[in-house]
Amino acid sequence: GTAGYGGCSSGYQLTYDSVFKALENNFRRFDTAEAEGWYCQEAVGTALRDYTAKRVIDEADKGIDISVDEAMLEEALENADDNASFDPMSAMGGMAGGMGGMGGAMGGMGGEKQQRKLEREQERARKKAECEKDPSKCDEATARTMNKAPPRHEKISCASLRLRISSKIAPYDVTSSDNIRKHAEKTRKQLLGFCDMFSIRSAIAKGDGSMPEPFPLDVYYLHAPECWEGWHPKCETGEEMTMSLREAWEAMELVKKDKNAVKIGLSNVSEEELQDIIDFVKERWAKSMETGEPTNAIMPHVIQNHADPLEPNIDMRLLCQENGIDFVSYSTLGTQQEFNEEGENPVLTDAVVKKMAEKYERSEAEVVLSWALQSGMSVIPRSQDEEHIKQLSNLITDPSFVSWEDLDEIDTISIE
Repeated sequence: GTAGYGGCSSGYQLTYDSVFKALENNFRRFDTAEAEGWYCQEAVGTALRDYTAKRVIDEADKGIDISVDEAMLEEALENADDNASFDPMSAMGGMAGGMGGMGGAMGGMGGEKQQRKLEREQERARKKAECEKDPSKCDEATARTMNKAPPRHEKISCASLRLRISSKIAPYDVTSSDNIRKHAEKTRKQLLGFCDMFSIRSAIAKGDGSMPEPFPLDVYYLHAPECWEGWHPKCETGEEMTMSLREAWEAMELVKKDKNAVKIGLSNVSEEELQDIIDFVKERWAKSMETGEPTNAIMPHVIQNHADPLEPNIDMRLLCQENGIDFVSYSTLGTQQEFNEEGENPVLTDAVVKKMAEKYERSEAEVVLSWALQSGMSVIPRSQDEEHIKQLSNLITDPSFVSWEDLDEIDTISIE
């Protein structure tokens, strides 16, 4: 998670360093948000880009070819013009100098397409004839199209790194369907726009004329069901969110249709609000079945709400489970709780949690996160301390070290 580091004016470097350190310790899922002053998406996106570039350079140092064929790149970009929802030119804007030869491939895009296409076809025909006459003169691209040679070594990309990045639209920006969709697209580009060049490269490598697609967010959430007065500095009156939750959800469904996110979700909702959206989706499914008309109705994929051992949010989690909705817990380590007179976190200092930490020779934080993961939740812990990040990374390979009997004992500390 990247909450709590502040906006870009005060928290840029802290956010960047935390994300980069986490990436170096094999974390691949990150959660951020658009809320100004609370998060810095720019720093998250830059850290993701810089880490990926570092990995690409590492691959090049190993002698793995990372070049692209410029003529094929130009053709792929031209073909992508037909896809109004994807602009490879702008998506690649921040990557100047990142891949050799890309700059030259961009030149002359405004010329006559048909003439260039004819010239490419003639050049390929010439290369093919040359290949057939003397295979030793074949370049790799021509050989691959002629004999379907196996692909080269899988290169580093956002997909191969398994990056899963989530963000949220602030309720004060939930003012129209178009605005929600524009925010989703802008956020995707800010966080993962650099990934689109890998999609272009992949489309080129296939050699089948397929069109590159944008690399999507993992989840795009509505950050809150309304702009409660005082919730954020921009929620001054409580009326800044001008759409109902149902109307906002219909717009969110289009975010997925636009391919700006794989999944869509809700955050900070009550059980009643989630149930209403579930009913809303089911009503539209039933109507579609009755009339035969298609519908965009999509059940929420994910709910992100607070849960920790003291307040495990059991009823909400059960509602999610009944409807096939994933539950992501924030503040799992007790940061939402009121600290005691000594300023101590009541979750991490709980006697049961401390006993388990001693028993398993793990930190209290690891015990609590293991409890959450084994209870069916996903978690988004955050840390700026490198040693703590390394400690938490142990959960990637060993998340289930707490026994079921001990999990039951942790459940007994709930105050709900």
